[in-house]
Amino acid sequence: MTTGALMFASNANDYFVNTAFRIKLLLLAAAGVNMLVFQLVTYRGVAAWDRDAALPLPARLASAISLTCWVAVVFFGRWIGFTMSPL
Repeated sequence: MTTGALMFASNANDYFVNTAFRIKLLLLAAAGVNMLVFQLVTYRGVAAWDRDAALPLPARLASAISLTCWVAVVFFGRWIGFTMSPL
């Protein structure tokens, strides 16, 4: 977060209008909300997970959402460099 904040601060106006940057921030927020929902709702039943043959659907869904969000964050983070206008 520190290096990302420093890089943003160096050219905030150009980063803020970049669509890939905005999508990346939305995906980071979605990953955070997913983690919060997982911790407050899904994780409450973790004691029963060892007894079942497979993880419950909400746990699998949370993991799929998390993985998708983080892969997309990396993709859009890389895409920012290709869509920024040269200085």
